[in-house]
Amino acid sequence: MIKHRFWIGVALSTLVSSAAMAQGYGYSSGPSYGGFYFGASAGAVLYNEQAIPQLTPTVAIFRVGQQFNPYLAIEGRIGTTVSDGRSDGYHANLDALYGGYVKGILPLNPWFSPYLIAGIGGAQIHRNYEDFHSNDAGLSYGVGTEFNLGGGASLDLEWARLINNGNNVGFDYTADQFTFGVNWHPYFW
Repeated sequence: MIKHRFWIGVALSTLVSSAAMAQGYGYSSGPSYGGFYFGASAGAVLYNEQAIPQLTPTVAIFRVGQQFNPYLAIEGRIGTTVSDGRSDGYHANLDALYGGYVKGILPLNPWFSPYLIAGIGGAQIHRNYEDFHSNDAGLSYGVGTEFNLGGGASLDLEWARLINNGNNVGFDYTADQFTFGVNWHPYFW
C-alpha cells in the first residue's frame, strides 16, 4: 500500500513540476479539439491473488468520452479478455470489465498531455472454479499520457488500478491494467 502511494505521489509531483516548467517556456495548452471522442486500447490485466502466481490475461477495451475543455473529460469504458492469463495450472479471464471515470488532463504542449483518471471500475472474472464468476466493482484510478497525432487522432499509454480489494471464493486479489490505445476526436462542422 505504501509503495502505491509513493508512485502516485511521484506521478503527481512530476505532473505539477512539468506544468510549472511548461508555463515558463510559454507552451500553449494541449490539443485544440474537445467534445465527443472514442477509442480502443489493448493491453494486459495483472491479476494478483494471494498464494498463486500472477496471471496476465490480454484485454481489449473500448471507450467513449466527452471532453469539456483542455483540462477535464468524462469517460465510459467496456472491455473483455482477448486471451486467458495462465500460470502453473491456474488461469483467469475477464468476461467483462467496465468503468466510468473523470479524467483530469494537464496539457503541457500541443502534442503531449499527461492525465489522471478516477471513478468506478469493475470486472467479472472467471478463474479455474467451475461455474463461478467473481463480480467486483469499486474505486478505480490511474495515470496515463496522451500523444496528439493531429487531425483529431491521438495515442495513449495508461496504468490503472481496476480492482483494489476484490475477493474470489474467499481469496483476496487486486487487478491492475496496462494499456496502449488510439483515440479519435471527430470534428463536427
